Amino acid sequence: MEIAPSIFNHPTIARPIINVSTTRLLSNTLVLGLTLTLCGATASVAATATTDPVGYNTISLLANSDTYVSVPFHRPAAFVGQVSSFSGNVITVAGTPGWTASQFVYASGTQANTYYAFIRSGTKEGNYYTVTANAGNTLTIDLAGDTLTGLAANDSISIIPYWTLGTLFPAADAGVSFTTSASPFAVQTYVLIPNLQASGINLSTTSSYFFYNGAWRLFGQDLTVSRNDDTLIPDTYFIVRNNASAGTLTQTGSVLTKKFVTPLQTYTGGKQDNPVALLRPVPVTLDDSGLAASGAFSASSSPLNLSDILLVFDNTVAAKNKSSSATYYYYNGAWRKFGADASQNFGSTVVFGPGTGVQIRKATSSTGSASIWTNSATY
Repeated sequence: MEIAPSIFNHPTIARPIINVSTTRLLSNTLVLGLTLTLCGATASVAATATTDPVGYNTISLLANSDTYVSVPFHRPAAFVGQVSSFSGNVITVAGTPGWTASQFVYASGTQANTYYAFIRSGTKEGNYYTVTANAGNTLTIDLAGDTLTGLAANDSISIIPYWTLGTLFPAADAGVSFTTSASPFAVQTYVLIPNLQASGINLSTTSSYFFYNGAWRLFGQDLTVSRNDDTLIPDTYFIVRNNASAGTLTQTGSVLTKKFVTPLQTYTGGKQDNPVALLRPVPVTLDDSGLAASGAFSASSSPLNLSDILLVFDNTVAAKNKSSSATYYYYNGAWRKFGADASQNFGSTVVFGPGTGVQIRKATSSTGSASIWTNSATY
């Protein structure tokens, strides 16, 4: 049976011991070499490349527990080039890349990848859009309510396949990063996807996957249909729930050296949760995250009257349906921690670990428009 893969896009935009070795730039070649440990996860980057270096990350998935997981790398780009022009949601690239029609469009059984166009330079640097069609040198993309205003000729662009359940958790890793379920009535490992479409807070997950009979299956759907090709979006965490045995997830991929843009959704009817992650293989502090500097995170007028808050989850504690382990807010020009002295600056605190995720709870909005978070690499 053929079925289109699920793509969990953002809603319409109207969306600790750390050891670091040297990072140096030699001519036009980036050389990265670093190792880190954070909340039981270790990550390394070691590569020489004229584009994006490569790296790996290891995450411990506790037994009888939820683990908040993201992927701090992107998959290797299928194309890197320059923009020639655009019209509406169609981008024309420079030169003659020689693409075949629908080369970057998912087709069950023949084309397992779903792709996104990533803008690598210029005013729109850091934005990404799902590819819905392509011709010999054009890309049709899903703008999800955004526009390409600001995109210019000679801006750099890449075409990258999304991570999928089958590429991040291949069948060969059964017994390592996940446990196969012998029955759909006794699931051993779930991959739970947050709800990016609903309004409000404390939202339930929207999709539950488990590995059964040789492939990933979607709970509540036809169990003869493989969901190996369902996508995992770059800037959102997911939850790995082990109902019994522990696991270890080793991630490898390309290191993003460009800016990255994430829309933070708001809601006119109340507060809005945003399950987010940073596409970075190194620990990132609150100050370096760019949340406050980009204007995406609203400052509080008082410690007794909080606006936006950031919720952190502890992956070293074995528990399901975890409550947050720490809450941060921005007040009087600095990051503060709920429950601590409001004069203490927590801006140097690492809250974005590689391969983890946090929840940003946006205050009630009068317009419902997304706040745009731009993060720049610190390496």
